[in-house]
Amino acid sequence: MLTINEIKNAYESLKNKENQMTMESYMKNNFPFLGIKKSETAPVMKELFKIGLPNTKNETIELVNACFMQAEREYHYIGMVILNKKEMLFDTTDLSYLQQLLTTHSWWDSIDTIAPNIVGSIVLRDRHVGESVMREWNHSENFWLQRASLLHQLKYKDKMNEVILTEFILNIKDEQEFFIRKAIGWVLREYSKTNAVFVTDFVEEHQLSPLSEREALKWLARQ
Repeated sequence: MLTINEIKNAYESLKNKENQMTMESYMKNNFPFLGIKKSETAPVMKELFKIGLPNTKNETIELVNACFMQAEREYHYIGMVILNKKEMLFDTTDLSYLQQLLTTHSWWDSIDTIAPNIVGSIVLRDRHVGESVMREWNHSENFWLQRASLLHQLKYKDKMNEVILTEFILNIKDEQEFFIRKAIGWVLREYSKTNAVFVTDFVEEHQLSPLSEREALKWLARQ
């Protein structure tokens, strides 16, 4: 089975100082980087995964945690890829674990990977329990969890729970945080591709921030 040492051995040989500075600057210097571009990590991941991914939930958690314990952001990325590949092992009882990941090394790239791709899939399999936890996140004082609560339905399309979407947006629409206002617009824009009438009516009926409204209507404006 793949280990963190095998991942580190593969990644360390690809370190690039020039890319490192550019990538760290782009991410507002929130994390150190090895300087490995996505185009370079993709084939390396493919080879690493041939060694064998974890078979159980506990093994997956152990490897993902080991990735997140590393300082450099590239290790967090591969941890999220592994988690995504094994998300069927997880259920709503694991949302507390995912909350821990979301609040570890938090930034938009990790929230936007874990929330719609992993949390969203889990909630969709058990909406009664999952939506209750999402409501807790929506009322959290941690704006990253608030963003995750909005984005968990990002890919739902015709499975969107419009009642939940409305409730969650109205609860935090007046927050000043950029990442919240952007997420509100993003989830509405994505849903406008499925239900344009709902999104148009929602924007007309509720006073959103200019950023949220602009983002929400962006796709419709191009039609």
